[in-house]
Amino acid sequence: MSIVRSLYIFISLPLIVLLTVASSCVRGSDSENYFGGNHFSIQDSISKINQSIDKIRNDSNHLQTILEQSLSSNDKINQLVLYRSLGDLHLKNFHFTSAIKNHGEYLKLSEELADSLQIVKALNVLAIDYRKSYQMDNAIRYSFRARKTADNLQNSDTTVLREKALSLNGIGWIYSMLEYPDEALNSFRQSYQYAERVNQTDLLADDLMGIGVAYRDKKMYDSARVYFNKSADLFIEINSRTGLGLTFFCFGQLSAKQGSYQEALIFLNNAYNTLKETSDKLNWMEVCFTLGNTYKKLSQYAEAEKYLVEGLEIAKQLNLPFYLKNAYSDLSELYYLQNRPALAQQYHVVSHSFDNLINRNETQTILFNAFADYEKAESKKQLTGLKTVFDAKTNQQRILIVAFIVIIILLILIFLIHNRYTTMKKQKEKSLVEITKLKSDFYTNITHEFKTPISIIIGLAEKLKKTIGESKSAHNLIDLDIIGRQSENLLFLVNEILTVSKIQTRNSIHWVNGNIVSHLRYLHSCYVDFAETKKITYLFHSSTDEIIMDYSREQIRVIVNNLLTNAIKHCTAGNKILLMVREDKKQKKCIIEVADNGEGITAKDLPHIFKTFYQGESDLREQMGVGIGLAFTKQVVESLEGEIHVRSIPFKETVFTVEIPIINHRRASDNPATEETVPVPRRFEYDPLELEEEKEDSGKPLILIAEDNRDMIFYLTTVLRDEYNIVVAHDGQQAMDFAEEKTPDLIISDLMMPVVDGNKLCSHIKSSVMTSHIPIIVLTAKASDEDRIQLTKAGADAYMTKPFIEEELKAKINQLLKSRKELREKYGQVVLDSQNASPELTNDSNFEFLQKVTDIIYREMKNIDFFPQGLASEMCVSPSQLNRKIKSISGLNATNYILKVRLNRAKKLLTTSQKPIGEIAMDCGFNDFAYFSRTFKKEFGITPSKYQRMPHLSN
Repeated sequence: MSIVRSLYIFISLPLIVLLTVASSCVRGSDSENYFGGNHFSIQDSISKINQSIDKIRNDSNHLQTILEQSLSSNDKINQLVLYRSLGDLHLKNFHFTSAIKNHGEYLKLSEELADSLQIVKALNVLAIDYRKSYQMDNAIRYSFRARKTADNLQNSDTTVLREKALSLNGIGWIYSMLEYPDEALNSFRQSYQYAERVNQTDLLADDLMGIGVAYRDKKMYDSARVYFNKSADLFIEINSRTGLGLTFFCFGQLSAKQGSYQEALIFLNNAYNTLKETSDKLNWMEVCFTLGNTYKKLSQYAEAEKYLVEGLEIAKQLNLPFYLKNAYSDLSELYYLQNRPALAQQYHVVSHSFDNLINRNETQTILFNAFADYEKAESKKQLTGLKTVFDAKTNQQRILIVAFIVIIILLILIFLIHNRYTTMKKQKEKSLVEITKLKSDFYTNITHEFKTPISIIIGLAEKLKKTIGESKSAHNLIDLDIIGRQSENLLFLVNEILTVSKIQTRNSIHWVNGNIVSHLRYLHSCYVDFAETKKITYLFHSSTDEIIMDYSREQIRVIVNNLLTNAIKHCTAGNKILLMVREDKKQKKCIIEVADNGEGITAKDLPHIFKTFYQGESDLREQMGVGIGLAFTKQVVESLEGEIHVRSIPFKETVFTVEIPIINHRRASDNPATEETVPVPRRFEYDPLELEEEKEDSGKPLILIAEDNRDMIFYLTTVLRDEYNIVVAHDGQQAMDFAEEKTPDLIISDLMMPVVDGNKLCSHIKSSVMTSHIPIIVLTAKASDEDRIQLTKAGADAYMTKPFIEEELKAKINQLLKSRKELREKYGQVVLDSQNASPELTNDSNFEFLQKVTDIIYREMKNIDFFPQGLASEMCVSPSQLNRKIKSISGLNATNYILKVRLNRAKKLLTTSQKPIGEIAMDCGFNDFAYFSRTFKKEFGITPSKYQRMPHLSN
């Protein structure tokens, strides 16, 4: 050891010296930054040109003339400065197209000159151009590109720090405009730190205002007020009239957010008067819109219209689609409130004409992608920096490699010898843990699969107990058939479990001699339904009708079922799956191939897919079933002395090839049961879809069943169809479409469905105005707290875990329908007399819908021709949808509800007005006095004239 220690010291001394020299070299190289040599000459030229054009900076014609001279002389630096100045002037005058064009040329020239600082400046001004014109997609791209480029600048002088602050400030306002207050707050704070270092007061004030806006959007109003005050102080300090007007605007918006509209008007009028005296048309326009909407909240419609129209005119001058859309939308809403429907509809249509120009979801996607690209570039830059340092140190240490080789080899040998036993022990322990986890996951997942057949068997058994004495033999036979099939499913799952434990023992294989082609054809047919439900082209091909050989039905079943299941679950609608079998007579092999053009296997995963515990990176990996896996499949193939191979081109072709030797040591006569079947799920002998065609009984409630399992559909239908009208949807999307079209009384949905699952179905139904009232019961095999919480958040009215009790399901259905009926009666009474409405009802979306309908009926009561088409048009729905919605809420169809509103209005006028009964009838939309008298008596049990003479009703 003393020799080794001495050798180590001997080697270390020169190494330390070399490292010291190397590190000093690194520090020396790091001290050289971008801002050397040529850069300063460009900056000096730009500064001189800026000074020379300072007096004509606001004269676009003069600047354009000088630019044309510079273009003819090919003076790029002069062009760069002039394009920047022209762009700034156009932006100042809100000529955004011209500003973008000139600033774009400024960016091109900066890139040609390879001047990073000018590139950052150009990117920042372009980002401002796009942000102020609300072209958010380009604003996002240029802002993040500016930030990325600025981060690469090594120098930390005031100019660079200011551009970094500007880029972060721009990103902060983008996040704020797209309503991401946390991200906005973070960006403004970073910008403030840079602006503080360069003492940029105007930028500091803007960052403080941005921080205040972020706190306002987070509903932290006291913090927002503090930062708005700080911003106002800085704007006063630099005597910025525009900044002060913006501060008043922020205070006004804050007060409006808190519901203090009178206080908001004070601030907003100050902002309006302040900004009107400046050239800042953009913010002046936004103040107009906010003032108009605030007056609208206070029902001061004339003032609201004045400011909204003024804002619209400014938006037209600036030609900004986003603000034009908002202006027309606000005015449309105002005209609706003023009972000017024609004008409201006209402005509503104009507002929607801008929808194709403004796509919030696309803008959010661009924002997320830009942020992700920035983070990726940052990570790559850090890795590049680390690699550069590593390479430098590697070069510096190159002279020491030879000296270290001997020592490293000795240390490696000692380490390997010393740790060999420990490593093997750890590997063994790790394998045991992985095996335990694999078994645990397998049994957990396959146990979950037991729940559906158990639910069906228990439910149908209970049903048979009650109907065995009735004359329903045909239905009972179908029920028994389903019970038998689901029992086979259970046996199939149990055999799957047992297979895992015995596939490694070759002595347990039960061999038969027979035609393997017919057995493969049978296995293929078992998955026809599975493939059809996913709309997959599913084929079988054999080069010969029979291949007589020794084989194990159980082992072949395991192999083929696992390969087919994987293929089906990794394919989508329109894909193709082919099971092929052929005989290689030369090599005496039976070759089985499963080919598909689905997702496929990546080149990275391909060498490892037959390894135990290996999990690839497929997006569809979570959809894998509870099969025994490719590692076990390979073991089964090898137990038959065969081989399995795979080749794959993702999304083009994936082929699993199994080669099994053809041996005939046994004879068919030795195996009398060569063609016995194996319990696997069979094809359906009935079609539940036929149940949808049964004629509806108008007296029964309509129930929509959303379920993709055919046995479960049949079971639920047979349980419920005696008491309810039933219709079936086979996935969540079908259910959503049907609910919008027919408005069922109740929905029963499975949680796990293709296309759209139960959670998304609940969320959609409860968020739609036309379907929000429909009760939903969710059936699920999942029973965890998290699953129940998700269902509750999605809006499910009830949920039941499989297996469920038939009577419990019926009880929940009846209770929900009863509650819905009671609520309809309460709505019908309360809407007619909204003074008696409770806060729970008035805050309900269905009550608001009915209240709006009632208000329109009162408004148009004399206009008989208005109903029902005009009412439906004002509610933005079709007459049939309006009829279904009103009936689902109030229990009355649209015609009867309108009649009831008119009669209640007449009843009130009879006790509060001195008008003749005929005139009251006309006021309430009844041109026929006899019809009015007849319907009034039918509704209230007394004639209008007798009712009017009853003195006790005057109160």
